[in-house]
Order: sequence, then C-alpha cells, then structure tokens
Amino acid sequence: MRSQLPASPDDIDLMALGGAVRRAFGRLVVATLAVGVAALCVLALMTPKYASQTQIEILSKGLGNPFEPRRDSHTPELVSVRMDKEAIATHVRALMSNDLALKVAPDLHLASRPEFNSALIKRGPVGKLLHLLGLVGPREGQSDEDRVLTAYHEALRVYQVKDTRGIMIEFRSADPRLAADVANKLAELYRDDLSLRAVSESREARAKLEPQIKKLADEVAQAEAEVTRFRGQSNIFDGGRERAGLNEQQLGELTAELTRAATARAEAEARSREAREIVARGSAETLPDVQRSQLVPRLVEQRVRVERQIAELSASLLPAHPRMRQLNADLAGLNRQIKSEVEKIVQGLEREAKVATLREEGIRRRLDEAKARVVSSGADDVKLRALESLAKSKRAEFERLQMQLEAARTTSDALAVPVEVQIVSRARPSSEQASPKVAMVTLLAMTATLLLGLAFVVTRELFTMARQGVAPARIPATKPGMAGFSTERVPASVPRAMTIASIPPLAQHLIAKAKGRTGFRTVIVSHAGDGEASTVAVELVRQLARRKQQAILLEWSRDGVGLAPELGVPTTLGITDVLAGRASFEDVIQRMAGSQGHVIVAGSSGGAAGATDKDRVNMLLDALDDAYDHVVITGRQDGVRELLTTIEARADVGVAVGASPGAPGSLPGFASADLDVVHYVPAVHQGHEEADLLPASGSVS
Repeated sequence: MRSQLPASPDDIDLMALGGAVRRAFGRLVVATLAVGVAALCVLALMTPKYASQTQIEILSKGLGNPFEPRRDSHTPELVSVRMDKEAIATHVRALMSNDLALKVAPDLHLASRPEFNSALIKRGPVGKLLHLLGLVGPREGQSDEDRVLTAYHEALRVYQVKDTRGIMIEFRSADPRLAADVANKLAELYRDDLSLRAVSESREARAKLEPQIKKLADEVAQAEAEVTRFRGQSNIFDGGRERAGLNEQQLGELTAELTRAATARAEAEARSREAREIVARGSAETLPDVQRSQLVPRLVEQRVRVERQIAELSASLLPAHPRMRQLNADLAGLNRQIKSEVEKIVQGLEREAKVATLREEGIRRRLDEAKARVVSSGADDVKLRALESLAKSKRAEFERLQMQLEAARTTSDALAVPVEVQIVSRARPSSEQASPKVAMVTLLAMTATLLLGLAFVVTRELFTMARQGVAPARIPATKPGMAGFSTERVPASVPRAMTIASIPPLAQHLIAKAKGRTGFRTVIVSHAGDGEASTVAVELVRQLARRKQQAILLEWSRDGVGLAPELGVPTTLGITDVLAGRASFEDVIQRMAGSQGHVIVAGSSGGAAGATDKDRVNMLLDALDDAYDHVVITGRQDGVRELLTTIEARADVGVAVGASPGAPGSLPGFASADLDVVHYVPAVHQGHEEADLLPASGSVS
C-alpha cells in the first residue's frame, strides 16, 4: 500500500479533471448565458453617450512675435521657437480649466439640461429613496454651477496626440449635436482667449512703458552729453575708422615708424661697412653703388682704352718716349679720378647711415613723449570708459523698451496677434454610440463568468485530490502498435502495478512514463537470484538505447562484485571509487559492447565508506539525471535497499524480476516502497510464450 502523502504534480489525474469539467460544463454555459442576458438588460437601461472630437494644433511662436523680444539681431525673424512636451501639456491643462468651462456652460445652456444638472432629473419612488440615502442625486448644499462643472469635467477629455503638437478635445453627451457644439465652442473660446489675452497684455505694457521710455530718453541724452564734454575737457578724441583715441593712434603710428627707421638704419650701416671693406681690399669698382654711378663707368672705359694703347705702343716705343709718358700720365690721372669718385660714394653711404641713426633717435624720443602722455591720461581714460559704458547701457535699454512699445502699439491698434492655436478639424455630430459598448461588455462579462467557473471547478477538484492524498490510479492506455499494456482501471486502494513478459514492452512503458522528462530513475531487483535482475537491467538499457534514449546502467554493490566480468569492462574503477573521491565520472562511465548505452560498474570493494553519505549519493544521482534520459539502477537487494533508504526513495519505477510471491505492487525485500511497480515475468514462467502483458496481481479484470 502507498503511504498517504500530500498530493504532488505526478498525482494529478488529468482525466479526472477533464471529467469534472465535462460534468460542470452545462451549468457553466447556463450561468454564462444568464450573465450575458443580465448584462444586456443592464446596458439597455443605461443612457447611450455619443462622442465628438475637435483637433487643434499649437503653432510655434516666431522671433518676430511682438510678445517675444528679439534675442539676436542677426537671427531671421521667421525662425520658430521649439515647442517641448511641457508646453503642449500646459495647453492641455488650460483647456480643462474651470474658467473656460464657466464660459461654455452659459453659451450652450448646460445648466438647463438634466444630463449636466442632476437636480432637474425626475425620480420615481426608488430614485427618491436612493436620493434620501445619499446614493444618487445632488449633494446637500451643492450649487447648480458645481453640478454643471462636475458633469462637464466627467464628459470632457483632452489629450495630446503622440509625438505631435496636436491636441484632441473629446466631449461625450447623450445629444450628439451638443457633444459636437461643446467641443467646437471650447476650441474657439480658447483660441480667442489667447488672442485677447495678448492684446490686453499689450495695452498694459504700453501704458507702463511710455513713462519709463520718456524718463530713460532724458537719461540717455544726459549721459551722452557728459561723454562729449569730458572728451573735450580731457583732450581725448577719437579718430580713424576704428574710432580709437588719438593718443593710442599716435602711439601705434610712432611704434610702426620706429620699426621702419630702425630697419633703414641697420641697412644703411651694413651698406657703409661693406663698402669700406671692399675698398680696403682694392675691389671698389665691384660695389653696387659704384656701378650705379654715371661717372665711374666712363672713367673705367677711358682707363681701359689708355691701357690698351700703352700695351700696343710698348712693342715699338721705349718707356721714355714722349708718347709713352703722356699715356702713362693719362692712366694715372684716370686712376686718381676713379679713386676719388669711389671715396665720395663710400662717404655718401656713411652719411646715409648717420642720418638714419639720427632719424631713429628722433622717432624714439617722440615715442617716449607719446607714452608719457598716455600714462598721464590713464585716469581720464578710465573715467571716460565708465561714462561711455553707462551711456551705452542706457541707450541699449532705451532701444529695447522702444521696440517693445512699438510692438505693443501695433498689436493694440490693430487688435490682432499672430495665431497661436489653429483648429485643424472641427467636431461633427456622431451617429455611432461611444458608450456603453453593448457587444464588447457583454462578451467580456460572459468570458469572465466562464473562466471563473472553470477555475472554480478545477480548484475544487484539485483540492479534493489533495485531501485524498493520492489520485485515482489508472494504467496508461494502449497506443496503436504498442502491445504489452493493460487498460483496466484499478481502485485507489490497490497499488498501481502491471506484469510485463518481455523487455521491449518494458522499455516502451518506461519511455511513455518518462515523456518530457530527464533523469527517469528505474530500480530493478529480483525475487530469485541477483544475477537475473542484472541480466534484465543490461538488456533493458540496450533496448532503451535502440529507441534513441540516453540510458545508463548503474550497478550498486558494496563488495565490488557484479557485472564487470559479464560486460567485459575493467573492474578497477566504479561507483564506489567516485563516492570515495578516487575517480571522476569520466573515469568510470563506459560504453556497453554492441550498444549506445553506458554503464557504471560497482568498482573496487574498498569504497563502501562513501555509500552512506547522503549528500554525495544524491549529488551523484542528480548529475546523472541531468545527463541522461533514463538511469537504471540494479544490484543485490540489500544494496539497493540501502540506496533507496539513503536517497529517501527518490525513484520513479521499480521493476520486480521473476514470479511474485509477495504482495502485488511491492518490490522483493522491501516492506513498503512508494513506487510504481512493474513485475517482469517472462512468458515461460506464466506457461505461455506469446503473452507480453499480464494483469497485475490483485487488479480488476
């Protein structure tokens, strides 16, 4: 018998839940239809409302707007000021103000309509009773104006169109024409109110600005006259294109002139020094200034002719010849003339250098005098700049106020301002009912009733299962082409058990139960010898592997004797070595010969110390659960019993091999095990070889 434990998700009987829903479905449909009819009746009694919408757009103010002072004289007046979300939200709040509502209500006579004045509603006996109880009708001491405002704001909805400067004005009323008139009237009043507000502000500004401007004009004139008087008194005048002071201009000009004079003096001294050096070397005729002379080149030509004649006559005449003496005398005279002319040119260069030096000294003295004048007039300059700054600030303020006055005069005289609110789309009377939405509300009420009823039925059924502790047992239904499973139902008092006569149906049964899960644990023990359980376990893992399942066989034995010789795998390392910490999973997991299934053998006999470590054993099995679809555990009865005790019977199916001499649904060697038990009895034990599935002991035929 299974122990009475709290219900778990595995104990939920979906077929029982489905049956409960089917049994209650008729009542749920009736309740749903009743709620739908009731909703229709209630909605039919409600007064229909019609909605109309007016769309307006907030225009950007330009810098040429008379109410916007010009910030930059170089900026075009048609540039728009950016409208942010906060500015649009301000207009939305202004449209919902009580001031506008109190202007709309008298124009459209809202106070005379029962829809907006609950005091005008004629009530029957029930209505009067509800009014006495304070549930409906006007409150005591509430004025007509308060009632109209309350109903008006409930019917009005103003919102910004997303990512635009557009604003939607929506109004709901039982009269479609009234809904459109209120929306249009509100937009027109708001637009006119902004325009009139600007005109009135202009008039007020004009009245305030005129005396200020008159007073400021006198102050500007006095300040500018004081600047002119002080300039004449201090001999500080402006000149030139840049309107700089004369002292500053003279100082700059002298500085530039001194630079030019110093450059000329240095150049003259360099030419004079170079000429004197060339003359000392005897190459005076190569000087540029000598070559530019008109006399020296002619003298040089004459000397060349005389030298040529001397050279021609020296071949036939002796030096003492009178002709030769004459030519030599002419040559000496020419050389003296050339030397004299060169000396004059060099002396001229020296005089130029001296004159440049004297000119530079004169300019430097004048520059020092100008500097002294600038320093001596420093205090006057400071005072003059202060007077000029005061006059300039007064002039700027005067011009700003004058501009505002002219803009205000233009606005107030013309009674017109730039449009800030533009009506894009006017409201029209609607023929479609806005509220209540009869079809939608009715469907929602019916859907909610059906869902709540289903939730109540399912919750009640689950609560009943939980109180019973276990769900009604049933055996999985036979699928086409899957022989070996019985379809009989058994009472809740009989443990779930079945008898299977061959390995393939057993493998298929485990796959069906483990559908959608990993780490499905199967424990196999034998009524007879433990070797028979090991043989069944090996073949079961091979059958699971053939069906594309990730399966592993875990041999649980504390003495180290088991399946290793039969499977032809080494016996040195196994599960006991992993528990003892001498090996890892990679060392002990091996593949079965001729199969895709894996196996972990018992291993050496010296690892029994870790077999009772609950945390290590559970951690090992949890790791195998994550890696494999099926974990098949087998071994001797005492070892498997100890394992189930350690892991608190955390297994899914128990397979009892051989004929069952004990109680049905129990494992051999276990007094009680909370497992689904399958008896594996080969057909030869039952007396017929072709039976794959036999009824479990104690089951109902």
